[in-house]
Amino acid sequence: MNRSSLIISWILQLSIAAIFIPTAYFKLTGNPESVALFSKLGMEPTGRYVIGFLEAAACGLLLNPNSAVHGAILTLGIMMGAVIAHSSKIGFSDGVFGYIAIALVIVSSAIIFIRRKQIKSIARMLS
Repeated sequence: MNRSSLIISWILQLSIAAIFIPTAYFKLTGNPESVALFSKLGMEPTGRYVIGFLEAAACGLLLNPNSAVHGAILTLGIMMGAVIAHSSKIGFSDGVFGYIAIALVIVSSAIIFIRRKQIKSIARMLS
């Protein structure tokens, strides 16, 4: 990976972390907006805790150079679920959160593409 790709990847990784750190905190501490959202989805409180923990785990992975691609893959999965939730139950009229989910799908996909050579580490871990 060349230097410019590495810099772009880190900017994208830090962008995701800047969004996930507070949202994970709000989910794990029972912020009323998070409780209302997950109640609307029928996933309160278990779903809120699981998603909050997964977002925190994704941050940890994204901030470690050796596991950044794994964090991006986890982020992609979480955000695909968020896009599906917004498309089916929540809607996109509630504010900016649905659009942030779409943006994070794109950003995490870009990180996966930039760091695609690290994906081989998953195959090594499973064999």
